[in-house]
Amino acid sequence: MELVDRKTASLFSACACLGGVSGEIDEATESKLGDFAWNLGMAFQLVDDILDFTSSEKILGKPSGNDLREGKVTLPIIYALQDATAEERRAVETVVSDGNYEQVPFMRIAKILEKYGAIAKAYERSYTFTEKARSIILSFPESPAQRSLCAIVDLVTARNS
Repeated sequence: MELVDRKTASLFSACACLGGVSGEIDEATESKLGDFAWNLGMAFQLVDDILDFTSSEKILGKPSGNDLREGKVTLPIIYALQDATAEERRAVETVVSDGNYEQVPFMRIAKILEKYGAIAKAYERSYTFTEKARSIILSFPESPAQRSLCAIVDLVTARNS
């Protein structure tokens, strides 16, 4: 989660705060806008990590399972490893250490994720962040900007590419 924070959520938050600064909003509103964007960024990255296992290369623009191949152990993998057998753990370790799916096919990893409900758990975690973002943005006065930001929240977890 710290990596997701540093990789995406903090960037989203900083961008939103800079927008607030340029719009000359007060410090409390800027902070609230930053919190909204941080939660949105957390959800966005978690969904991105999920899509790495559930979407096609054509949609992603990169091979499915690329994160694990690059040694990135993302939340879906972490959830699966919590309950995985020793053999299943070794399969994941093999992909990470080899940097490919030659010894352990991608579908083997996908089946491990499915077996332990790892994708569903990761989606649930992303929803906690989108719900927090939604509650923050709904606390702003209704306006075209507020409605647009609320719509963005819905798009984050609904996206499939």
